[in-house]
Amino acid sequence: MSSFPVLKPDFQVSIYSRLQALRERYLIESLKKTVEAEDFDLKTVDAELAKFADPQNLKRIASFGLRGEVFFPVPYVLARNPFLLGYYRLLLGFSRKAFYEQGPFKRFAGLEDQGKVKDPVQSQLPAFCVSLSKSASMLVEWINPISIAIVNELQMVTLGRQFQGGGNVRIGQEATDQFFTLLTALLEPYKPTVKGRTITLKNDSKLSVEVRFGSDPDVTIIQQLKSQKRKLVAIEIKGGTDVSNVWNRLGEADKSHVTAKRSGFNELWTVLRVDVVTDPNVLKMAREKSPSTTHFFYLDKILDGTTDEGKRFRQLLGSVMGATMAG
Repeated sequence: MSSFPVLKPDFQVSIYSRLQALRERYLIESLKKTVEAEDFDLKTVDAELAKFADPQNLKRIASFGLRGEVFFPVPYVLARNPFLLGYYRLLLGFSRKAFYEQGPFKRFAGLEDQGKVKDPVQSQLPAFCVSLSKSASMLVEWINPISIAIVNELQMVTLGRQFQGGGNVRIGQEATDQFFTLLTALLEPYKPTVKGRTITLKNDSKLSVEVRFGSDPDVTIIQQLKSQKRKLVAIEIKGGTDVSNVWNRLGEADKSHVTAKRSGFNELWTVLRVDVVTDPNVLKMAREKSPSTTHFFYLDKILDGTTDEGKRFRQLLGSVMGATMAG
């Protein structure tokens, strides 16, 4: 009988757990609970819907047996339950990044994140609702039929993209954390100062060397000379393990390296969770995708100092930093 590997549905398990936590805050259950409160004033909502929502679209929604606030946010509803901004954002299909970071709506993030309407944005809620209601009108005009099930499905699509993006960030952060731990251990003989995500030490020539973790590039290693700084290495870390997308990640790394090279870095390293080093044909393709990279490293192998790649990484790093790596 043939034997096949057992694949772990880790991503789906993670999504389910997060979905359960979000359901009562951002999905239809949250809106239903808000409207069902004894002191919830439907007359106020109706008056605001008449003011902010397109009447033809309100009529169309009603023809399917639904109330306008299912699609159209109004100040009264958001004031009663600020978390519902997340409900409308998900329904309209906007990611957190697109909604809060790439436009004028960052000031409203506290509604979704903290469930609070702070004084500075209180007076801006009407104009905010006008904007969102116009977006909702565009959506309503294209949906047929209209139902709570459709609302839920649209929100799930947005959540899926959001969870996937969050998962990618988590994977990248885990790889960066592993690399940070590795460098800290390798430099331990020099009793480095570790402050936040920056490692500072005196090398064998008693010159100060700073290893800083940030973004674009992910890691920089800079030596402080008497009169100037010498940029030693810029490192990009790509933590994704799916082989099919490695070429896209290499393209992203190359863009960062091009910028780093313009700023004065000549050593440009790319660390991946996919092995592009062992097979010469794969390495050739990697160099085509990221011609700026001077050295490629497979993270899982450089974590182990007994592997050939682990030894190569330690020798190169020690050479450029003027230090002897531990282990």
